[in-house]
Amino acid sequence: MTNQVNNTSDVERAITRYSSLLSVLTAILTMIAIICIHFGIIASHLILWGLLAVIPLIWMITYFSNKRKRLKYILQIRSNWGKSKIIKERDFKTIRLLFDYSFAHDKNNDFIDEQTWKDLNMDQLYGKIDRTYTDPGEAVLYRMLREPLFNREELAERSRIIGFLQNNHEAREKIQFALIRLGHQFIHNDVFTLLWRDNFPKTRIKLFYNFMALATLISIIVPFVFWSAILIPIPVAVYIINLVIHYRSKRGTEFYTFSFPYLIRCIKTAKELSSITDGEIKTITQKLAELYKGSGKIIKITRLLFPSTSNFTDTGVLFEYLSIFFLLEVRAFYDMTDAFNRHILELRELYITLGELDALQSVASYRVSLTAYAEPSFDGARCSLEVKEAKQPLLENPVPVSISIHKNIILITGSNMGGKSTFLRTIGNNVLMAQTIATTTAAYYHGAFFRIVTSISRTDDLVAGKSFYYVEAERILKTIQSFDKEIPTLCIIDELLSGTNSVERLQASEAIIQYLAKQNTLAIIATHDLELAQRLNGLCQFYHFTSDVDENGLKFDYLLKPGIATTRNAIALLKYLGYPKEITDKAQQEE
Repeated sequence: MTNQVNNTSDVERAITRYSSLLSVLTAILTMIAIICIHFGIIASHLILWGLLAVIPLIWMITYFSNKRKRLKYILQIRSNWGKSKIIKERDFKTIRLLFDYSFAHDKNNDFIDEQTWKDLNMDQLYGKIDRTYTDPGEAVLYRMLREPLFNREELAERSRIIGFLQNNHEAREKIQFALIRLGHQFIHNDVFTLLWRDNFPKTRIKLFYNFMALATLISIIVPFVFWSAILIPIPVAVYIINLVIHYRSKRGTEFYTFSFPYLIRCIKTAKELSSITDGEIKTITQKLAELYKGSGKIIKITRLLFPSTSNFTDTGVLFEYLSIFFLLEVRAFYDMTDAFNRHILELRELYITLGELDALQSVASYRVSLTAYAEPSFDGARCSLEVKEAKQPLLENPVPVSISIHKNIILITGSNMGGKSTFLRTIGNNVLMAQTIATTTAAYYHGAFFRIVTSISRTDDLVAGKSFYYVEAERILKTIQSFDKEIPTLCIIDELLSGTNSVERLQASEAIIQYLAKQNTLAIIATHDLELAQRLNGLCQFYHFTSDVDENGLKFDYLLKPGIATTRNAIALLKYLGYPKEITDKAQQEE
């Protein structure tokens, strides 16, 4: 780590030196320009000498400016590496587009549903893990976190790549440098919309545009062949027609022409990354090399469509007239559309593979930011889970919890605010992270592969006219319907059926838990209801949290302890808050 800091300091000093040098060169260039302007009127030959001096100065300024820009990228990469959190704007509506498409079209995958994602505060956790540099990286990382894996080999491979990126500074920085230069689009994920849209412009009209380009050529040649001034209006008329076609076509294809440049940068980045064949990342970069072979031909077509990427950059007005006269850009657009349609599958795969590499380097940085983490190990033989010193990844100084589960129903009792809900989320977060990014915020993790379904944060659905109890009952039913004979379901429930009266809640909760005990599931249920816990004695594994309330305030140790809770704090909490003595005394008598 010390070496990394020293390297960063060296980069900062180099940036300062280049900035000073550029200031000096710019000042010299300005002085030469002033002298030439001032004395050029008297001695015009000074302008020539000034121009001769300016050319190498401009070259030097460009050269050193590019060097400084490169160093700034490196400084950003090194400064952000292993930070606890990267602050940046995130638009989840666009970040999740790839996931939404996958969810709609791939019914075989077990994605994390919306309620579970919200219950586990995964938008916030995504923000802590996300250190990506590109739009594909953001999109793939999001989908990765919503798509748990159930294959030990796939997760082990993912973990090996993350570990390689953690420990191989040189190869990682090459990858990060290529990714940071690719960066983001001005409008996030516009390229995703381009790649996964279904209604592309029809290319049959291209024949008409080719005919008009040929007609332009003929209209220019004919007046010279026949030496007749009468024929001169023909090329003018053709030019006017092509002018209308040019600008109408550009209006209709603005979305595509705005998105294509970023797609081209993605293809070029894939080519650049394909040359990195170090260690574990070789499988990904080789895949990029193969995908580039198929899609790289598109770059050649774009030279007319996007002259800024070609040798036409400085032709300006001349190129614009030629483009209109011969419909160069219009025809190039439809040529590109043809090529795009031919290579659409390679382009989609290239986009996802780029995103995967970016997402994995992001996870590697997240690992480095943690004070402690564990790579998970998995047991495919039984429905089990053991975690030691697991921490809530969203808290700054969380109290670690350990649990070894040997029954498939775990009942957590305890006082208000004692830590039950935080514990539920800690387990849910770690199980999800184990099966997605092969990283847990625990000292040890060993368990089965699970489908994950939670019922923690519930509210009335006023729009649909559903009560709290109705919403809760629907959620529990969905959990029950998710059971699979091969892959166990991890059910995490906070306050089972809390939205109804105590008698029916007790009876229904007992029946549901007895049903769950017979299924291929691991259910972790938090409850205030000590009577329910007593009824289920022998069926469940019990843990609890304790607390204390006195005149000095609330005291929590947030430590998970075996057994059923023996203390309560609801009435003591009312006293602490200053409720009238008549209320608290009456409540105490009824307790």
